[in-house]
Amino acid sequence: MTKFGFKEITPSNWLERDEVLKGFVAMSPDGHFHTITGEEYLRHILKPRLLESVPTDVQALFEVARGGMAYGYFFYPLYTLAAEQLFRVVEAAVAHRCKASGMPRGTFEKRVDWLVEGGVIPRAESARWHAARDLRNAASHPKRQMILTPGNAIGMLERIADDLNSLFSDGLAHSD
Repeated sequence: MTKFGFKEITPSNWLERDEVLKGFVAMSPDGHFHTITGEEYLRHILKPRLLESVPTDVQALFEVARGGMAYGYFFYPLYTLAAEQLFRVVEAAVAHRCKASGMPRGTFEKRVDWLVEGGVIPRAESARWHAARDLRNAASHPKRQMILTPGNAIGMLERIADDLNSLFSDGLAHSD
């Protein structure tokens, strides 16, 4: 470890697994524990997919986050940077959905509230959408470096893919 608590990239280590990941294990079907491989992480990261009805530019933002997360195997903090990008993806998706639904411009918070009031986002899920807004704000105005575990970051990727798909599942036309 270094003074920062994470790998410092050098010409000799930039393509090597980040040593922090040696501490993350999974159980094999035979009951034995093993260090999670890069391929195992990648399978989980590539599993969530967005519907074609999600606007293309939102899909592109999502793919950048997913790509960053895939390279977290080599530089552990990329899991966190990718998760932070996902919060911005949520904001872009909410803006698209509001525009397609005829909502005038507004803040991220007002847009979420408007989609909840309109029944696009179920009221029971509004807290999660507002949490994404809060996390976006915290990531955009950091006081210190946040570091997420790969499991937390991948869980966010999965949940946000589901939320984005839900937001655009009614096939409402959108403009890119």
